[in-house]
Amino acid sequence: MFISTLTSLMLGLPQPEMPAQCHEPSTAIAAVQTNAAASPLQDQQVIVQGVVTASWTASKQLGGFFIQAALPDADPATSEGLFIESSTYQVEPGELVRLTGVVSENEQMTRLREVELLSRCGKQALPAAVTLDLPLENQAWLESVEGMRVTIKQPTVVNGHYQLARHGQFDIAHQRLYSPTQVAEPGAAAQVVAEQNRQALLTIDDAQAPNSAVIPYPPVGLSANNTLRSGDWVQPFTAIVTEYEGRYRLQPLQPLVFTERNPRPAAPVRLSDNDVRIAAFNVLNYFNGEGESKTFPTNRGAKNAAQFKLQHEKIIAALTALDADVIGLMEIENDGTGAHSAIVELTTALRTSTGHAWQFIDTGTAGFGDDSITNALIYRSDKVEPQGEFITTFAYPFNQRSRLPLIQVFRDKRSGEQFSVAVNHFKSKGSCPGDADPSNHRQGDGQGCWNPVRVKSAQQLLATLSSSERLQQLEYHIVLGDLNAYAQEDPLTTLAQAGFVNLIERFEPNGYSYVFASQAGSLDHILVNQPLAAKVRQLKHWAINADEPIALQYQALDKYPDRVDSSPYRASDHDPLYLDLKF
Repeated sequence: MFISTLTSLMLGLPQPEMPAQCHEPSTAIAAVQTNAAASPLQDQQVIVQGVVTASWTASKQLGGFFIQAALPDADPATSEGLFIESSTYQVEPGELVRLTGVVSENEQMTRLREVELLSRCGKQALPAAVTLDLPLENQAWLESVEGMRVTIKQPTVVNGHYQLARHGQFDIAHQRLYSPTQVAEPGAAAQVVAEQNRQALLTIDDAQAPNSAVIPYPPVGLSANNTLRSGDWVQPFTAIVTEYEGRYRLQPLQPLVFTERNPRPAAPVRLSDNDVRIAAFNVLNYFNGEGESKTFPTNRGAKNAAQFKLQHEKIIAALTALDADVIGLMEIENDGTGAHSAIVELTTALRTSTGHAWQFIDTGTAGFGDDSITNALIYRSDKVEPQGEFITTFAYPFNQRSRLPLIQVFRDKRSGEQFSVAVNHFKSKGSCPGDADPSNHRQGDGQGCWNPVRVKSAQQLLATLSSSERLQQLEYHIVLGDLNAYAQEDPLTTLAQAGFVNLIERFEPNGYSYVFASQAGSLDHILVNQPLAAKVRQLKHWAINADEPIALQYQALDKYPDRVDSSPYRASDHDPLYLDLKF
């Protein structure tokens, strides 16, 4: 029938008449959808008629197709689109079809199930797509276009892709979005930003079943050398709006076009070889296996030796390219400093990779603190030398909530200047407490759980620094690490009030080290005291991890080896920071 219809159109001949059924009354799609969140016709059998707008009936796709009313009703609050849950019928966009089925709500999306195709009623032009002007004022409005064609006529920005590997999804917005307390004070101001972010984020889906072997974004498929970074652009596109558990998704109707606006950065360049470079790097559970036999799995990190080998290669590649003189490490296995320990393996490999005299601060063979992960300090002994023993504190909340701080004085061999470095890893925002003490629960101010513990960690760190006679004799001090607090949060304010300044806005406005829930922010910091601030020449994040899909992490090796390589990109989930000092 389609060929004869097309021929008739080309020759100007009358089109074949529709089957008589196509002229009979049917239930309007808008009457099925209404302007409510759920259809009032649930579990009722209806007859509907509409134009096919998209079909995803193939194996491991959505398992159905979408139709839309050829003529909308007068109420813009009622959707004119409907999902037809059936893979039985092969239909094409532009077909006018008449169907019967039972109205259903599944995962909060209205659909027809138990479908029977009654008639194919010819071809029609696709309904015009509704334009989405971003940012949306209220995402609840998308209920009125559920199942319909929509178009975004402006470039949008990739903000996150945590579900890219499992669900083929990534998030976009009209601009880059930041964690509320990265850019606003905790409380009312942060709540405003949080609400703006909630309305701004839209999710693009791939219309496929979960855990597809091929991830279609970016084009040709995600791989180690074909990444999709947060910050890249998506050019205008048309899609169908779907809903799943109250969250709306866009199913593109054509291959997406991406523009690289946030390319993978090259290794950080020194302004002078005479500068002293200090770096901080969370190495994402670097666990090198148990004992001399290096058995896997351990309680964190790589699940087998092959995974660890790749993780190790990526971490060493990143540390090598950082070209630092002193590096504070977080999330390294707390298995002491013996011959088979994680810190020895890492330092030995870095010495081989760089050709430099890398050493580590020896915190003892028994481990440093009681947590399974710990802090560590490595340094180039040809550039700096430790002065005296390291300093730490076991006072609460260290060694109970936050990891033990590792404080060491170094002397720059070229200038003779001395400075202290304090490596920290404060209690995370997650794993919220189940106890009766409400102060460590989420307070609704944007700072997450355990904020009082992080504040107390900052206070106790300051007390340790000020109580050491040796440290008080020094002019220059550095506090660095994964503080698990964004730039405007209380722990950073506490440290700032004590004279430790965050210069990141001077050197890298809007800099960030982590992306969570498709919002960028810096949990990792390098702070300096006021006298040292004048010596700072550079302070930047090296954006090799946070903007990269988690699908490229070493864990993908077992199932998807084409997604991983030994490059530094996505070596961890946090970006390293580096600071250059000129003494």
